[in-house]
Amino acid sequence: MRIDEIDQEDADIDWFATDSNGYILHVASGGGILPESVAASQEVLLELHQYFLTLPETDSAVAAGVAEGTEEGSYQGFARYARRGLFSFAKTRLHERADTRYYVVARPLQPLTVNQLPKHIATLLRRTQVPGPVAGQATLDVATIL
Repeated sequence: MRIDEIDQEDADIDWFATDSNGYILHVASGGGILPESVAASQEVLLELHQYFLTLPETDSAVAAGVAEGTEEGSYQGFARYARRGLFSFAKTRLHERADTRYYVVARPLQPLTVNQLPKHIATLLRRTQVPGPVAGQATLDVATIL
């Protein structure tokens, strides 16, 4: 089932993508509009979410771009994805529908790649691709996502 725009605006939805190098991103929507490839299927989003949260954690997360005033507990939510090998991004201005900018909160020291995933999960993840590499990026504009 598609995630409608009202639900997108009302919720902080965790979603996932891959970049041109095969690295995996976690993005917390912060009430922003999702890329159509993500909004198209709530079931696919749930399957990816469950998969990534069941991966074992490592201690390889690095804080990056933690905004001043960000609570430690908030960072930990992003770090849990980085400890699983994902680059983790947060919305710059929460619940600002038109704002498509995000910033990196946590980076993995040992990035997970799409080639390391089970074929079925990799196929679902490849539906949403960021143009270019994310490893060195401090920001992300989701308007550019395919």
